[in-house]
Amino acid sequence: MRKVGAAFVVMMCAMAVVGFGAGACVAQAVDYRKAAVSGDFVAKNFTFHDGATMPELKLHYVTWGTPRRNAAGEITNAALLLHGTGGAGMNFAGASGEHANALLEKGGPVDATVFYVIAPDAIGSGKSAKPSDGLRQKFPHYNLEDVVAAGKLLVESLGVHHLAVVTGISLGGRTTWQWGVQYPEFMDALVPMISSPRPNAGRRGEIDFLAEAIVRNDRGFDGGNYTTNPHSVALAEMMYGMWLSQAVGLQEESPTRDAVAAEFASMEPPETDANDFIYQVRMNDGFDAWRQLEKIRAPMLLINMAGDLMVPVQLGDAKAAAAKLKDATYIEVAEGSEYGHGGLMPTIAVWGPTMRAWLEAREPQNFSH
Repeated sequence: MRKVGAAFVVMMCAMAVVGFGAGACVAQAVDYRKAAVSGDFVAKNFTFHDGATMPELKLHYVTWGTPRRNAAGEITNAALLLHGTGGAGMNFAGASGEHANALLEKGGPVDATVFYVIAPDAIGSGKSAKPSDGLRQKFPHYNLEDVVAAGKLLVESLGVHHLAVVTGISLGGRTTWQWGVQYPEFMDALVPMISSPRPNAGRRGEIDFLAEAIVRNDRGFDGGNYTTNPHSVALAEMMYGMWLSQAVGLQEESPTRDAVAAEFASMEPPETDANDFIYQVRMNDGFDAWRQLEKIRAPMLLINMAGDLMVPVQLGDAKAAAAKLKDATYIEVAEGSEYGHGGLMPTIAVWGPTMRAWLEAREPQNFSH
């Protein structure tokens, strides 16, 4: 049965070991959930892009690895790892009970024995401040500019004043683009994955619009003042989630229309809060890195999936951006098309070594230890 709720979080690393060579996971497997160091940072009197303020904005994060410092005492090996829509930094550790993660493990692209990895929960997600904490629809209407501004304060609170690399998946990839145009001198490298520098428009914009409309038009939503979380969130997530997969997988999971109806009827109340959900699908509002490409200074590695319906490569957005940038490499992964938008982690054996080598060429001092 197709999952909703946590599955809406856009393929995170529960898929990390699917399709990844089992042999690479044998030696000294690490439970990255247990290895994670969790923390909370509170930004005082945080001002959002539209002038709204919060006296205290809580940001949760997890880290892996150990900071390395140069002669001046500056941390040189910090890597910022950004999650997808509705996700959390801990998602990169894989599901509970998994003991291998293809991104963080030794030899992986974001090797935690090489990098000091920081994985925050974005505003409105995970254990960071969000509408469901009490403000509901009175919560400031944050966007990616705010997420990045808050993220910079968080990493600086950890003693990091320059990042070796910023990378992320899906929404995290889009946030990576925002980092590149908002703080162009703050990092050595940028690796946005399964993302586009353009605004959410066309089919992608319609997906976000419809997901929000399904929830808002539920009488039980009551302008965000519901006493019971509306079941329409499950329907919205179901609609949203069908764009994360490909036709073959969906055909197998739901061979008849009645099967689809039965699936929805059997769904448990959604885990995602309706107000949080609406804010999450609106956080791309105003984003347009395409019009600001000239601000990007760091080298970029762009990784997209050929079978992706959410970020269709047919539009050519990332490839066109790579052609405009001074130092950018574009990779389009043809394998794993049956996974759709979720094909990144199952195909890490294809693109992972390229990302690792690309980073090694730009961060040789970190990989030489």
